[in-house]
Amino acid sequence: MYPSWCWFVGGLCLALILLRTKRQRVALTSIGLWFVFLIVFADTPLSLWRGLWNPPDAVVQVAQPGQIPLRVISLNAHGSSKAVAALEQWQPDLILIQETPGAGTLREVGQTMLGQNSGLLAGVDASILSRAPLEPVASSVNYTIGKVKVKTGQEVIVVSLRLTPPPFRADLWNPECWRAYRDQRIFQRDELRQLSRRLSELPSNLPLIAGGDFNVNPRDPIFQELPPGLRDAFSIAGVGWGNTITNEAPFLRIDQVWINQFLNSVQVFSAVASDTDHRLVLADLILKPVPAPAAK
Repeated sequence: MYPSWCWFVGGLCLALILLRTKRQRVALTSIGLWFVFLIVFADTPLSLWRGLWNPPDAVVQVAQPGQIPLRVISLNAHGSSKAVAALEQWQPDLILIQETPGAGTLREVGQTMLGQNSGLLAGVDASILSRAPLEPVASSVNYTIGKVKVKTGQEVIVVSLRLTPPPFRADLWNPECWRAYRDQRIFQRDELRQLSRRLSELPSNLPLIAGGDFNVNPRDPIFQELPPGLRDAFSIAGVGWGNTITNEAPFLRIDQVWINQFLNSVQVFSAVASDTDHRLVLADLILKPVPAPAAK
């Protein structure tokens, strides 16, 4: 759970101490290597560069003929229906909710925000709201999978998930701390493996959107457990400071949206949310024409 810039700051401070000694060449080399580390491992430099020239735009994207725009929001609502209701200003098509409020409350919010024909799949810890009716596919303690039909009748698989949070320990000198983090990573990998096995049973020619609170660093090796072909929408078209936790001082991007090859990422950014400790993730996506499966 420690972001890469924590190690950068620590290493840079040690390197700066060397500048006060006679080993200045070593110090300058060390400083240069730490900046290389930041470029390689930090999550936001490219998105910050994009944000300088193309700041986040809340306007709904217009698709080309034959394409379908989808605005997806992922939010850890911290159990608050007010946090979900406040998303109306963004005009979402799909909302992926974690630490979900109750089903009855979500149904009322969904019908007010998305219309009487809106769809709802309420899970234990992860739920989905949609402008169109939703068909349940599968669910567990930490994920909900649904299927929605867009305007053209094309089906889209939608996943809302929340992996088990880490222990948030800082006593790195204690072997028990490392064992706790190790056990947690094993547990999270198993959660993602279970989800991937379930997704592998679904048709591979359907568009797939999977988002939520992953409770891990972006670029973490744990994402290798996701089905092949899924891509982090923010790494493709992220704009600005994408971190989502905490709402007041975002230092880490644990809330993400992933897509497969049948979707294009137009822009992705985080924004301050209401009545929760997470920022929301807004992803403007384009659903590409999906070729019909070949006849046997």
